[in-house]
Amino acid sequence: MSRAVLLPPVLLGLVVLLLAQMAGLAAAALLDLPVPGVVLGIVLLALLGILRPTRGVLRAAEPAATPLLAHLQLLFVPPGVGILLELDTLAANALPLALAVGGSFLLALVISGLMLQALLRRQDRRRGEAGGPDAPPPADGADGPGRSPGHGSGPSAAAGGARA
Repeated sequence: MSRAVLLPPVLLGLVVLLLAQMAGLAAAALLDLPVPGVVLGIVLLALLGILRPTRGVLRAAEPAATPLLAHLQLLFVPPGVGILLELDTLAANALPLALAVGGSFLLALVISGLMLQALLRRQDRRRGEAGGPDAPPPADGADGPGRSPGHGSGPSAAAGGARA
């Protein structure tokens, strides 16, 4: 007969969250990665939630994570105070910081747009395959056969046109 110790759900959730954080910190230190260990811990936790056999890990962390997320705005106070204490450093490096933030924003915007186009093309292909031989032929749109105006690689997509 085993004597398993049952932890309260919130305590078990905190243990799961802290173990993921410590695993990320250890991986960052051992592999000498330029990524913060906390970020690796979050990625590890996300991967454990995606993989079917380990989805219970996220369910175990939920009782502790939900109250933390409810008060997430309070967790931004210490970094905000730290930024205010370093205003001189920020002012001295304003141009590089602005370029880094603006450049990363533009890069994220371009990557998001390319991903949207790729996913829309994939969705169109799947709809075409799902139709089978009895499906009506696709209508010729402004962007080519099988494409409807309003999405794709035409001028409206380049100009940020919305999908109909």
